Amino acid sequence: MFSYRLIIKQAINIAWRYKYLWMFGIFASIVAASGSFEYQLISNNFQMGALESSYYFLGSIINALETFALFILGIANLFTFDILTIINTLTVIVIVSALLIAFIWLAISSQGALVEAAQKIINGKKKLVKLSFRELMTAGHKKFWPVLGLNILIKLAITLILAIISVPFILLASKYSASLTLIYTLTFILFVPLTIACSLIIKYAIAYIIIDKEGLVSALKKSWFMFQHNWLVSLEMGIILFLINFFAGFILIILLSVIIFPYFIFAVDYGVIWLIITSALIALALIIVAGSFLTTFQISAWTNMFLELKNGNGQAKLERVFRKK
Repeated sequence: MFSYRLIIKQAINIAWRYKYLWMFGIFASIVAASGSFEYQLISNNFQMGALESSYYFLGSIINALETFALFILGIANLFTFDILTIINTLTVIVIVSALLIAFIWLAISSQGALVEAAQKIINGKKKLVKLSFRELMTAGHKKFWPVLGLNILIKLAITLILAIISVPFILLASKYSASLTLIYTLTFILFVPLTIACSLIIKYAIAYIIIDKEGLVSALKKSWFMFQHNWLVSLEMGIILFLINFFAGFILIILLSVIIFPYFIFAVDYGVIWLIITSALIALALIIVAGSFLTTFQISAWTNMFLELKNGNGQAKLERVFRKK
């Protein structure tokens, strides 16, 4: 029988029982942000405020373009220096680029590995499934390009949505207009469901690619079909996981404030360098562990959800409530 409680419970068990999956969770957090990049983005928009968020978003784009332009200009000017400077600079660029590519590969492959691991554990029922770290990473690596494409696609889609929304915000701030106010209200109302819908479709598409070995286009078509027929139950699940992620982050902040922060302030006030470094490292370790656990949990939950919907078991709580009435 379909149950959100059972899906959440099983995802927590997977994340807690198979702790070595946290290694994948650490790198998957880079692209998934605890499995919920889009939800965190929505939360940030509400916390910052609509207008402030719009200015911040547009400013980020301008800064990114400016940085890229300066980088290109720097590369062009580099060849005016002596050969030793050119070689040293290019060596640094190559090393940094190689590290960046390696991190991207690890992040995307880990995301696929977690989906593969979750479905094997879920299909294994109550048995303790033996998972090979190498096999899981290989499964993620084989689908690197389509999963990378989906991650880029979701971020481009959300960036486009934010860009469209930000324009009336800025115009409204500079000159009041009733029509702009209406446009602002409508776009802001549409922002949340559009962002969540895009996020859910991409999550299902990744599951189709990893579990059913579908291609990128085929996975997107099937995930759109799945979302169309299960949008309410998907939305309910998304809200539940968002709240869990939000409260987990809130609890982590409280723990850091109560346990670590007082020692850090004491160390800063009295200049105790070793205590400053130690408290900072402990805080960083806690954040990394919590992030990896949450990412493992979230991806496991969505993989379980995907398998349930694929088998035709999903039914929204609201549907069940109204059917009883």
